[in-house]
Parts: sequence; C-alpha cells; structure tokens
Amino acid sequence: MSHADPTTLVRQALDLPGAEIATTRTQPLAHVPGTPSTGSLRRVSGTTTCGRAWSFVVKRIQSARHWPHLHLLPEDARDGFVAIFPWRIEADVYASGRRLPPGLRMPRLYLLDDLGDDRIDLWLEDVRTSGPAEWDLARYAAAARVLGRLAGMYPAAGPGTGPGLRVYVTNRVMAGAVPALRDPSVWRHPLVEPHADPLLRMDLDRLAHRVPGLLAALDALPHTMAHGDASPENLLVPVSRPDEFVAIDWGWQEPVPVGFDLGQLLVGRAHEGRLEPGELPAVHRAVQEAYALGLADEGAPAGGLASGYVTSLVLRSAFTAIPVERLGEPVTAELAELFRKRVGLARFLADLGLGLPS
Repeated sequence: MSHADPTTLVRQALDLPGAEIATTRTQPLAHVPGTPSTGSLRRVSGTTTCGRAWSFVVKRIQSARHWPHLHLLPEDARDGFVAIFPWRIEADVYASGRRLPPGLRMPRLYLLDDLGDDRIDLWLEDVRTSGPAEWDLARYAAAARVLGRLAGMYPAAGPGTGPGLRVYVTNRVMAGAVPALRDPSVWRHPLVEPHADPLLRMDLDRLAHRVPGLLAALDALPHTMAHGDASPENLLVPVSRPDEFVAIDWGWQEPVPVGFDLGQLLVGRAHEGRLEPGELPAVHRAVQEAYALGLADEGAPAGGLASGYVTSLVLRSAFTAIPVERLGEPVTAELAELFRKRVGLARFLADLGLGLPS
C-alpha cells in the first residue's frame, strides 16, 4: 500500500509550505520491459491552487521474482537468480548522498515508499529534457570523461564477492544467449541471414569457448565502482544545464573492471537501432580516450583500461547483440532494419573480442 502524500511532496519540491493541489494527472511512461527490477514507470503531475505546475517521476522497483520474463531463464536457475539479483540498488544509491564529479548528478529523491512484498516506489525529480539528446562524438566524449572521473574517485581493491558480471554471463549469456545462437535456424531466419556474414556464427562460437578465460583475465585488472548501466538513455541532459548529465537507472554496485561503464555507453543507442554499425568505431575510440582523461583528472592510472573496457563489453553484449528473442515476431520493415543494425553490432563486437589476447 502506498504511503505517499502528494501534497507534502509538492510542498517540498516547490519549496512552498502552504501549497495545495488543484489538479493531478498520472501518465504511464515507456520503459525497458526486460529489466528485472523495473515494475513500472509513471509521471504524476498537476498544478497547485496558485497555478504552479508540479511533476514527479515514480519508478517502481521490485524483486526479480515479480519479473514477467523470469520464465526465459532455465528453470533450475530461476530461484538462484531471484535470490541474488540486487533489485534495491537504485533505492540505495539515490539515498546514499554519494559524491559525484562535476557535470554528473543524480535526480533528487523525494520519497522512498516501501510498498511491501519486495516492491518500492521511488518518487523522483522529473528531469526536464528537450527530448532525445543529440549524441554526437562531443557528447559521447563528455559522458565518458565524467564516467572516468567517477571511476577515478572510487577505486576498489579488486572484484566484489556479490552478484555481478560473472553471474550475468553465467545465466544470461552462457545459459541463454549462447545456446540460442548455436541453433542453425537463427542464421537461416530472414531477419538474420541477409545481414550476417558467413563467419559471424563461427566467430561468436569461438568467443563463447573463450568466456572462462576472459572472465579470469578481468579478475586480474584494476577495479572501480561505477554507474553500472551508463547507456545514453540513462544519462539525461537537462534543458536548463545542457553541459550536465543526470544519471538514472544505476546498475551493478559491486566493483567492476576499469572501463566497464563504457560498454553500455557504446551499445545503448545501438541496441535501440539509433546508431549505424559504421559509426561504432569512431564512438569506440572517442569514449576510450575521454575516459582516460577522466581518470587522469582524478589522478588515477589508466592501466588496464582498454582490456577492462573491451573484455567486459564483449562478455556483456556480444552474444546478446542479435535480439533472437524477437525472431518470432512478424517480419516488418522496421524490425528488419533493427536486425540489420544489431547484426552489424554483433560483427563489430565479435571483431573486438577476437582481438583480445588469448
């Protein structure tokens, strides 16, 4: 049951102790349905009796046992996944008051409303943007630099002991994505076959056999704390401060290999079909160079950056680049275009992975 008192929250947000609500509107917001911890996302807005507009984004986070796609995991892996999935991360991060580098901040948290049954509503600042931000190389570089500074501010002694990349690779990649990619029918499908070169299937399979060694190589690299899911859609650019990023949807808060955040920064818009495969090399170079500058801003060494970035990127995204879960949908021009770009992403990531030391 909700414990939110909108009047109290409006007074706090507007800094108007006597404000009274005149109108209220609740609007569902689009969100990525595949994220296990996201139950819903909505905007609650309205006006006061004195004519002031107010607005909150209310995000419901939940245990993975409420995730509608839990059935996609192997049956014997589901209970373990639910037990270790850190669904409370965002609540903990927003409430932490963590110091962030200049140019990066979190949305303001107005209320953490524990609903019971492993569900929480987060009443957050509604960060006003001018719509989807233009992500040119300069913006990619600016984001990478603040992420590098974030990593430089929070070095870690080594890999964490909780759920993280290794668990994700074991469950999502090796138990789910890799077996799917080994199905010959995937490569004959009209959404895949026209765009996949003859060697892509073999190259991804070669990479799959190298996964244990790649994970071991990551353990030996420098580790830091990070955002954990720093895709462009999670780095909002506010209208009032276009030189600033507001970081939402924080991910893993276990120590990660240096450069980890660059992976999602690179592939986020590619997953949405908003980045051409031919644009990937330039973005790849730009973010790595800028992240190194961010580390230097904090006096942190850049040793291991290239390996940490590329290895974690390949492990996390190469085998899931082709959205095989959508192969059962009707073939449309829009879906075919998405697959063209996603197969191109898989080719780019496979090439990066094959270039890693054995």
